[in-house]
Amino acid sequence: MEKLAEIGDFITDSMREFGLEDRKIFGVQMAVDEACANIINYGYTGEEGMINISCRRSGEEVLVVIKDRGKPFDPTSVPPPDLDASLEERKIGGLGVYFMKTLVDEVKYEFRDGKNVLTMEVRKV
Repeated sequence: MEKLAEIGDFITDSMREFGLEDRKIFGVQMAVDEACANIINYGYTGEEGMINISCRRSGEEVLVVIKDRGKPFDPTSVPPPDLDASLEERKIGGLGVYFMKTLVDEVKYEFRDGKNVLTMEVRKV
């Protein structure tokens, strides 16, 4: 968890290099932070593990790819929370994944070669 600030700096610097506006940079940073916190807390469940993050431009889109060898988990399969339900009726959890999926334009997941591969797509426009 102590590396989340370092990850945030990497994402901010990378997104600035790709020309994203501050509002989008903030959203990407928050989404990546949520994804990495989930990997640390639930994928590795307290064990030491690696998270590999890469950023690249693909046309007018910026892609952030997060890979880990933690427990397989597909955040795209998590249904959106019932935001209209009262606090007492809401299920615990799920808001972080919901926010992650709303902060970027598209989230894709696959389990490949023994790794979780999470791709976040952000359109520059």
